[in-house]
Amino acid sequence: MLTQVVGSGLDESGKSEYEVYRKMLTIRLLEEELQRLCYTGEASDLHFNKGQEAITVGACAALSPTDYIVTHHRTIAHSISKGVPMKELISELLGYSTGHNHGISGEMHIQDSRYRYMFAFQLVGTCVSVAAGVAWAVKYFQGEKDIVALFIGDASSGNAQFHEGMNIAAVQKVPLLILVENNGLAGNVRKEVYLPVTNVIDRGLAYGIQGTKVDGNKIEEVVKAVRIGAETVRRNSFPFMVEFDTTRLCWHKQGQRDARSAEEIAELTKRDPLLWTEKRLKISQEDRAKLTSEITQEIQDALSYARNSSKPILPQDL
Repeated sequence: MLTQVVGSGLDESGKSEYEVYRKMLTIRLLEEELQRLCYTGEASDLHFNKGQEAITVGACAALSPTDYIVTHHRTIAHSISKGVPMKELISELLGYSTGHNHGISGEMHIQDSRYRYMFAFQLVGTCVSVAAGVAWAVKYFQGEKDIVALFIGDASSGNAQFHEGMNIAAVQKVPLLILVENNGLAGNVRKEVYLPVTNVIDRGLAYGIQGTKVDGNKIEEVVKAVRIGAETVRRNSFPFMVEFDTTRLCWHKQGQRDARSAEEIAELTKRDPLLWTEKRLKISQEDRAKLTSEITQEIQDALSYARNSSKPILPQDL
């Protein structure tokens, strides 16, 4: 039986927990299909979000639809979470002209201003200073009350761009909500090698930026923390950071094997956000099978749409 869970902050955001669960499952199933297409050569070496879906879906559920986002290179979950139509996203990822960036951005440089998905970046940390600039423009040029939500990984906090962007955001007092997806990995490198502090939010304090850390695999904690963080940024017009403790259940990117053992990944799978949400919602195997069938059909319809399209329009032809 599908039920709605109250008291998690989801109802205050206008979303039921069932809605966000469906979106989380959509991301998981879409990425599984895209992974199969990587093996056949129809898709390239994509970066997947398996195990981290609650963060992107929960965060976007808590934000206002008119708030902006800037992200790192794992763009599939961010796109679905922000409302980009699946058929346009798949077309983009497979390099067809009906993609929302005409099939030329690929996975790592996606943007769609219709949904206020402003930029995505391949180079780790680059998005921080750009997001600070977008937040400056929103406040001082556009004169809007919306905020900019920035998605970054924990490893990016060791890059110069991170510190430059944090400094600019604090000095200029811009409405920037920094969302850190801390999975304890930089590709296949473990955090002991690149992160000398326990929490990334500790680094924000050096710039006067307050923050909080929550379990990023529990959807209700994500939504509540982002809702409070967004309200804080909107009210104070000053950056705030939310750090999510999470687990990446797949390798860094397609084609690059995981350095972790099968036993280690199996242990981490116990924290799968989909399993957690299914337990909260009392979703039976029959419920999931029915929903999986519906979403799988949506994915196949979107694939047909892409495959019936023309090949990419080259930049010089735009």
